[in-house]
Formats: sequence, C-alpha cells, structure tokens
Amino acid sequence: MQKLQIILLILAQTASTAHAHYSIHREGGKVSWEFPKSHTPTYRERLAFASQVFSQSGNSRRSGHKYQHLDSDVELEVTEDLMKIIGGIERLHSSLSSARRHGSGFPDGFSGAHGAHGANEARVMVDSLKASLHALADIGAVSSSCVNDTGYLITSMVQGEAWALGFLDATGKPGPGLSKFRVNFVGDYDLCRDLVSNGSAAVFRGNYVTWSVSLGPVSPASLFPSLMIKLGACMPDTCSDDENTLFLSEAVQLLGLNGTLMVQKAESHTPHREATAATVVAIVILCVLGMLMIAGTFYDVVYCQWPRWREQWMAEEAEKSINTFMSNGGSTVADPSSSNHTQGRVDDDEPLILKNDTSVQNPNSTGLTPGKLVKALLAFSVYTNGSKVLNTTHTKGSITCIHGIRFFSMSWVILGHTFAFSLSAASNVSTLVPTLFSRWTFDGIANAYVSVDSFFTLSGLLVSYLTVTEMKKRGWRLNWALFYFHRFWRLTPPYMLAIVLVLGLQRFCGQGPLWETVQPADKVFCEKYWWTNLLYINNLVYTDKVCFGHSWYLANDMQFFVLSPLMIIPFYFNGFLGVFSCGIFFLAHVITTASLSVHNKWGATLYTGGDALSYFTHYYEAPWCRIGPYIVGILTGYLLATKRDRIKLTWLTATIGWLLATAVALAIVYGLRGDIGGKHITSVGVAALYNALARSAWGACLCWVIVACTTGWGGFVNSFLSWSPFVVLGRLTYMSYLIHLSLIAIICGNEQALFYATSLNLAMMFISIMVATYGISFFLMLALESPMIGLEKVFLPQHKKDK
Repeated sequence: MQKLQIILLILAQTASTAHAHYSIHREGGKVSWEFPKSHTPTYRERLAFASQVFSQSGNSRRSGHKYQHLDSDVELEVTEDLMKIIGGIERLHSSLSSARRHGSGFPDGFSGAHGAHGANEARVMVDSLKASLHALADIGAVSSSCVNDTGYLITSMVQGEAWALGFLDATGKPGPGLSKFRVNFVGDYDLCRDLVSNGSAAVFRGNYVTWSVSLGPVSPASLFPSLMIKLGACMPDTCSDDENTLFLSEAVQLLGLNGTLMVQKAESHTPHREATAATVVAIVILCVLGMLMIAGTFYDVVYCQWPRWREQWMAEEAEKSINTFMSNGGSTVADPSSSNHTQGRVDDDEPLILKNDTSVQNPNSTGLTPGKLVKALLAFSVYTNGSKVLNTTHTKGSITCIHGIRFFSMSWVILGHTFAFSLSAASNVSTLVPTLFSRWTFDGIANAYVSVDSFFTLSGLLVSYLTVTEMKKRGWRLNWALFYFHRFWRLTPPYMLAIVLVLGLQRFCGQGPLWETVQPADKVFCEKYWWTNLLYINNLVYTDKVCFGHSWYLANDMQFFVLSPLMIIPFYFNGFLGVFSCGIFFLAHVITTASLSVHNKWGATLYTGGDALSYFTHYYEAPWCRIGPYIVGILTGYLLATKRDRIKLTWLTATIGWLLATAVALAIVYGLRGDIGGKHITSVGVAALYNALARSAWGACLCWVIVACTTGWGGFVNSFLSWSPFVVLGRLTYMSYLIHLSLIAIICGNEQALFYATSLNLAMMFISIMVATYGISFFLMLALESPMIGLEKVFLPQHKKDK
C-alpha cells in the first residue's frame, strides 16, 4: 500500500496541475476527439533541442532564471505547480502509510502525520479517477472493457491486491532530484509486459504507457519546452492510447484544478511493429545482395583465385625442390622463379577493373574472356572487395594524409552527435549541462559543427586536384556528362539503399520505455519526400519536412560539385582567371552569409539562444552559407595539381605556417568561450563576421596541413595521419556517416532506464558507437558501396580514359 502514492500522484496530483485542452464531438453516433500530440523529434529538432537546453543553461547562469521563454508570472506558477507535486508526494506518502497500518482502504478517523485530511485527499483523488472513467463511458468515448478493467485495477490497488500492486510496482516512481527537475519517471517495461490480472472480474495484461505533460502548450514556436514531465505507467492492455489520454484529461477537469502544464497524447510501447512497404523492399534488397555476394564470392574464389593460389603453391614447391637439389650438389637447371609470378600478386585492376583488351587469366580455363554478366557478378565478391578495402598500399603521388583527416573528422561528427542525441536517455541533463559547459575543454565538443567543414574542404580539394590533373593531359573538354554521372553513381545507390534499410528495418531493432514509437523519426517525411534526397535538393525544398536529416550535407556537397566546373575550367586558360572565378563565388558567399546573419540576429553559435530551427534551416544547411570551405579546397587542389613539386618552403616559413594555422584553428574552436560558457555573448556584428569567415578559415588551416604534409614539412603529423589503419578507416567514412545516427538512436532507445550521464560513461558510449559504426560500415561497404564501384567499371570501362 505504501507504493500506492505513485499512481495516485501521477494520475491525480500531477495531472491536477495540467490543462485538459481537448474536445469531444459526436456526429452520426460516432465519437471523435482531439488533443495535443507530442511527435517524435527529427534530426534537426533534436539538435535544436540540444542547443535550446544548452542556451537555457547559459541564460540561467547569467540571469538566475530557469525558463527564459516564460514570463515571470508563468514561471512563478510553474514553480508553484512543481512544488505542489513534491508536496503531494509527502502528503500521500504519510496518509497511505497510515492507511496501511490500519488495514486496506481508507478507514475513517485514523491518525497520522496529516490525519484524516490526507486520507480524505487520497479518497477524493481515487473517486475522481473512477468518475472520469464513467463520464467518458457515458458519452461513448471509452470502451466498456477499458472502463471496467481500469476501475477494477484502481480498486484492487486501494485494497492492496498483490497482482495490482505489481502494476503499481512497474509504474514509474519519483526519485531523488525533483528539485533539479528530474521528472522523467520511466518505470519497468519488462515487468509491466509480463503482468496479468488475477480475478474473475477482468482478465487483462499489462501495457506500458508513457504519459507526457508539457510545460505550456506545444506549438511551432516552441517545439521543445525545457521541461516535459513523463511517467511510464502500467495500464490494462484493453485501453487504447486515445482512451488512456482521455481518462487522464477528464480526471483533471473533475478535480477542477488548472495550472501551466498540458497533457499530451499517451503512447503505448509494445513489441509489435508494423511491416510497411519499405520493410518488404529492405528485406528483398538484403536477400538479393546476400545471394549476389555469395555467388560472386564463390565464382571469384573457385574460378579466379584458386588457380592463382595453386600455381603459386606449385611454384613454391618447385623452388623448394630446386633448393634441395642444389644443396645436394646438383647442376643448375632452368629457374622456375623466372616464370610469371604475377598471378601471386594482388592486381588492383582485377577482377573489378577489366579493361577491354584484358581477360581473366585462368590456367585451367578455356582462355575465354568473361562476359559483362560474369564481371558484374564478380563485382559482388566479398573476397576481392574486402582485399581492396583492407589494402593499405599507396599509389605514387597520392595525398596520404587525407585518410587520417577523414577518419578524425568523422570521429568528431559522431562524438558531437553522440552527446546531443544521448540527452533523451540521461536523467541529469539539468545538472550535467551547466557542469560541462563551464569547462573550456568541452568547447571541442560543443563546437564540433566545424567538423563537417573538413569534409567540404576535402571534397573541393580532391575534385579540383583530379580534374585539373586530367585537364593538363586532355584539355578542358572532358566528358562532363560522365563527370557528373560518375559522382551520382558513386554516392546515390548506397545513399538510397541506406534510407530504405533504415526506413524499413530500424523499427525492429529495439523496444522498451525509451524506444520511440515512430522509427525513424522522419518516417512520414521519407515516405512522401524521398525524391528530394534522390535529386539532392532536400536542403532547398520542403526544408521543414526533411527525410534523413543529416543528409543535408550530401545535398550541399552535390550542389557544390555541380558548380565546381565553373570554378575549375577557368584555371585551364589562366591561373588568375581561375582565382578570379573562385573569388566571385567566395565574395558572394561572404556577403550573403554576413547579411543573413545580421538580418536574423544569429549568434556565433547555437548556444546564444534565438530561433535554433531558423539557424539550422537558413544558415547551417544553406549551400550559399556553407560553400566557403569548398572554394578554399578547390584553390588548394589547383595549387597541388600544378605546383606541387615547385612548392619550396624554408624552415622559417614552415614554422610560421604551422604556428599560424594552429592558432587560427584553436581560435575557431575555442574562441567562443564567452558564448558557450554563457558569460559573454558576442555582438551581432562580430557574430556575422564569424559566421561568414570562420568555416572558410578552418578549411584554410586544414589545407595548410595537407600542403605541408605533401611538400615534406609534415613531420610526425604526416606520418601519423598517413598511418595505414587510417587508410582503411578513411574509406569507411561515407557509410559511417550514413548509418551512425541510426545506431545512436538504437543504442539509446534500447536503454531500459535513464542513465546518469558522466564524462566517463559518455566517452565509453562514444567508443562503443564508433566501433559498432565502423564494423557495420565495413559490411555495408562490401554489400553496397564496393559493388557499385565495380559495376561502374564493368559497364563504363571507358571512364578510365574520360574521367
């Protein structure tokens, strides 16, 4: 009976401070209703929420207020309501403890800390809950089975029935930290799902339901209140989500109390998952890919690799025999080692790149060149694709330090997302955030957004470097159609397949109290607007309905690639003309970004407050505001392609370059201590200058590292970034970027309780997500990305001549 305080507190005392904003309509004998519904936050909204939490923390440290988006009267009312909830816990605990000492139910005239007043308060709450059920049943809004089962459950709890107390035990309970607004009471999901009622009056099972009460109304202007009270309640499975919500809201009205909290729609967390068309397509794709990988690997190993291995083995045996013969004084004979041993060498062009004048060499074959279908099948060979992915040799003239830069940039992206997206599973956000943001060392995570600019810089550099090199050989009239097709083919199939797999299968990857009922969060948008991703315009149209939210980067990168010839071709005619063309684009970018920043009063970082969604949509994801680092990369790529061997640095210039690049990079990441720490906010003008130039400056610092490493002034930095494991990990960054957010959602969503976040366990979570991401990325590269590369080389062999 002592535990009865929990269900009464949440269903009545907490609910008594909530508005019951819903209406019931009856037309033609059909009852309908509407009430607020809290949707699953999307990628952009989650990051906006994180920034809101951070900025609220900074504002509270500066001004001492808890809720900066509320006026003083409302803030006072919220505080009073929360204190009323905490006081209700104490009163109910005292009264129900006394009731338990005097037997079941609420006897009249017992003594205790609050005497008859406490017992009477509890009885009124129980009666109000029962009355709300009957009121809803009278108008046909709640089914008779739901009314009977819920009423029977409440009565059995009051009477102390053991099975009913099991439902109560599985329900979330307020714990320590209420004064710190730790008001997400999760409960026990597994226990609730295993419970069954005991009695002849009703037979039902436990259904885990999350009730949410928001701090004020949820509107487009306030998608994420800074406080959302949540309770995981164990209810009869005969009640739907609508009925559970109506039940709670009606109880509020009968209690006749109003406050600043609003009841949101209840959500049931069940193991049942809906199989959609995307699920079927995803399963079919996996089955087809699996069969192709098995067949391709079998053919490759049996008909291509095994003859090589056998010839190599026979040559080694013959060499051993000759050595034995020579050691015994035998005469010199023809040395088998002089025969062709190239079959034992891993040829990078086979079997995926088969030129028109080559054939697969097989000693036991008929000498026929495999057809295109056979070559296409070999494109799915796990053996050959795996060998190529794991191959760490470098071709002459390659820029080896890029591999390490790719890996660390991707790690930085995952680190920032891990922290931002794990907030929903942490119990101590209100105390964790101020602590972390007060440390300057945390700025590297808080300002991890520039990690994406590293990829923009590398992309522009490589496109410029390879294209200028090719134009030096063949002139500017390259096969530009193939130039665009090559890019589209390399990126799009893995991209689209990843969307299908996530859309169709992610919902089956978890369950529990923290598992979102909509998986992925942008499911509805993907089902309707997937074509915007296919055309790489999802950052330009339907920007409020984005599918695969983090794919904004892919859209930007493809749009920059489409424009790149306008900046690269002029270099063929005159270097200054190319610089002038890039300068026009860069100047337009700087002016546009600075003007928009001033007009919208954007801060230098998300944590200065303001409209975070506007910041993301119109600045962070807008191509005209992000092209700066790409242009810097194009200029550097041209420099390396034309003057790489002529770049002569002295010890003095190299030292100055390293010191200047290091200082600028540190200033970009750690120079916003006042904004992130909440002690000194940058002015609008300075913030506009930072937004317009900082990302390009970051790209310039990165380009210095690449130039220094390629000209012999990289030292241990070049050796470290060129480390052979980074070659492999760098190849996996594309697939890692596509899937890492889904893995974070799966790992955090499968938590059965909120965890107390610390720097250590967040670091361990990051490491585990990194390992899982790269492990799965390796498999998906063999299944998705590498075969697409192989198919392109099979059906477009002329691309080596015209790329």
